[in-house]
Amino acid sequence: MYRGVFAIALAALTIAAPAASAEPTFIIVRDVSVGGFPRDGTVANAIQTFGQPTTREDVEFDQCRLTWPRDGLTMITYYTGGELDPCGPGGRHKSSSVTDRRWRTSAGLKMGDTLQRLRNLYPRAVKDAPGRWRLTTRMFAGLPFPGLEARIFNGRVVAFTVYGPRSPY
Repeated sequence: MYRGVFAIALAALTIAAPAASAEPTFIIVRDVSVGGFPRDGTVANAIQTFGQPTTREDVEFDQCRLTWPRDGLTMITYYTGGELDPCGPGGRHKSSSVTDRRWRTSAGLKMGDTLQRLRNLYPRAVKDAPGRWRLTTRMFAGLPFPGLEARIFNGRVVAFTVYGPRSPY
């Protein structure tokens, strides 16, 4: 009798327990992935990788901003022909920016590192604008676009941004 009651109570606790939130690796692999999330991923992939975002808000007419403040992550997604809600599961990745000190690149560049360290680790890095350094480049329609970018403030890395695939429309 007690064994049956215990089994029922254990089953009830298992069903009622919230799913554990995903934990990112805090490693950016070139311009291929952010904490295990692929650059060509969707909102559903982001939730699988990072857990539910703290906020989801429509920005502009076809984009969504998702945030995970505990991870220092902000993601922008957009809609495609098949998914008209950029915040919905099929919303496509446009960019992910990270600011938490736990983030680093697979080459070893991390938040707080100096511009000199950036240039040592990424000798082909290109300064695109004040404070913006393109660490990797992706070609689209014959033009170079950033794949992975570092933001510099007062000579130190303060953010990384990984850009998703470019859309022809």
